[in-house]
Amino acid sequence: MEGENTPKAVLRPRRPGESLKVAQTVLKRRDRNLKAAADRAAQIAKIRVAQKEYKKGKLRIIRAETVVRNAMTKMADKRRIRIARKKEPEPKLQAESNTVVIVRNGRLGGSRETKQALREMGLPKRNTLIFAPNTREVAKKLQTVKPFAFWGRANFKVIFNLVHKKAMFKDPEDPKSLQPLSDNALIEKHLGALGVLCTEDLAHILFTNGKHFKEVNERLWPFRLGELRKAGKMVHEKKFTYGNLGSGINQALRKLVGE
Repeated sequence: MEGENTPKAVLRPRRPGESLKVAQTVLKRRDRNLKAAADRAAQIAKIRVAQKEYKKGKLRIIRAETVVRNAMTKMADKRRIRIARKKEPEPKLQAESNTVVIVRNGRLGGSRETKQALREMGLPKRNTLIFAPNTREVAKKLQTVKPFAFWGRANFKVIFNLVHKKAMFKDPEDPKSLQPLSDNALIEKHLGALGVLCTEDLAHILFTNGKHFKEVNERLWPFRLGELRKAGKMVHEKKFTYGNLGSGINQALRKLVGE
């Protein structure tokens, strides 16, 4: 048994030289409690391993309540998209900005159309960030994914800080690898042919939607961020942040990335 190897309780006097005035039953009770705790921990570990192996199997059981809830969520999302398009056929562009910073929040669910729009924009995973040009096409996709993302116009300082701390490059030789931005030599290696030689050049192209914006964007992974609801140190927000924040996205990104 696992519990047989548990250490026995050892009592020591409170002060050196004092005798132990403890009944033998107290010692036996402590040893018995230690053994019971060890046996219980071994049983829990065995159950967890069995549950893990069960989940790996071909059979996947889904509760009826989960199926109903997911179906209702998808129906509500389809209705939301239909109403939004009827109310605003031509969504407004982001004011005073060439680039839109888009962040997917941690909300789950969504209809098939919403998930497809998120994939097309490069946001298949939650809590990730991308840069997109400020165009009508992007505005329509943002209208579709509104509850699942927030966006706005970030200033150059915030974008530079984001690139400096979170940028990761795609390696053409190993498409699945992530290469963090460690120094300007890495930028020159991946983007030197496009005239981008340092962090400031990279931030400038992303900020202004410059000449090689599309090529630069294709060689960067989506920026991985934390959950904005949990960015506060003491208090966690209950609701997800979503929609057009305008210049307010600067404050949100400072919470996630730092100054």
